[in-house]
Amino acid sequence: MPFSLLDIDYFLAVVRHGHLGRAAQECGVTQPAITKALRRLEDMVGVMLFERGAHGARLTGEGRLFHEHARRLGMQHDELTKVAGDLRAHHSGLLRLGVTNPTGDSDTVRVLADMLRRRPGVRVRLAIGKSDALNNAVLAGDLDLAVVPCPPGISYSCDSLDISRDTMQVVARAAHPVLQIPHPSLQALDEYAWLMPSRDSGARRAVCARYEEAGLPEPRVMVEAEYMSEAALGLIASTDLLALCPSISLRSWAGRIESVPIPELSLTRRLLLLSRPGSHWSALMETFRDLLLQFSRPGA
Repeated sequence: MPFSLLDIDYFLAVVRHGHLGRAAQECGVTQPAITKALRRLEDMVGVMLFERGAHGARLTGEGRLFHEHARRLGMQHDELTKVAGDLRAHHSGLLRLGVTNPTGDSDTVRVLADMLRRRPGVRVRLAIGKSDALNNAVLAGDLDLAVVPCPPGISYSCDSLDISRDTMQVVARAAHPVLQIPHPSLQALDEYAWLMPSRDSGARRAVCARYEEAGLPEPRVMVEAEYMSEAALGLIASTDLLALCPSISLRSWAGRIESVPIPELSLTRRLLLLSRPGSHWSALMETFRDLLLQFSRPGA
């Protein structure tokens, strides 16, 4: 008859106490139940694991070798039991999340930090990428969720939930010549180069569409950067480059980078939470969604 994990538990109890009777008391069973468990183990191994005598039970040489492996198995079983309990309590599990290079004080980062503080057993697999790539990863089942911006005129094939809205605006260094113009127009930007993402970016497509509507040639792009990172903002602050930047990215650059009041290029974009159509929402996914809504809409 094959042995069970319960037999291993009984075996380890006998090792701890060196006595079948006391092991039975700890496990809450009868001594014959302990004896039968040891017999099953010894039959499976084919050797004696204990020397039994008037003074109790001591491991044989073969029993000590078996004990090393049984102890590891017992520890793994205990850990698995704990993980299962945590999962039932929604305190553990894996969340595969995609983001588009969020700033350190963004709602997404704050929600993740809150989840990790409340649920130390949670694991997060974070993927940083472009919106279209993240949409495809969610669609393929490689990610559970993705938080992506959605400029005007852009759509995604995943299911989406509106989280919040922010404004993208033209920005320049604080002493940029264009800021000396009282009411700058699109034409006033023509002599300056831009820092922009690649052509397939939604933000760049939106800017080019505004230029086309005004009958102007596309902006001259000198630097391509997919994300408005600290490095990209440092270039803006140190050169005459222009860029389209979300308001949240400017918080730590006050006094060094300013917005240029160009109404045609003040774009409101949505922040979306993407999920695979028809997918099962785990407890962690639901928790992340609910916290993100709370952080993004504190009055809701």
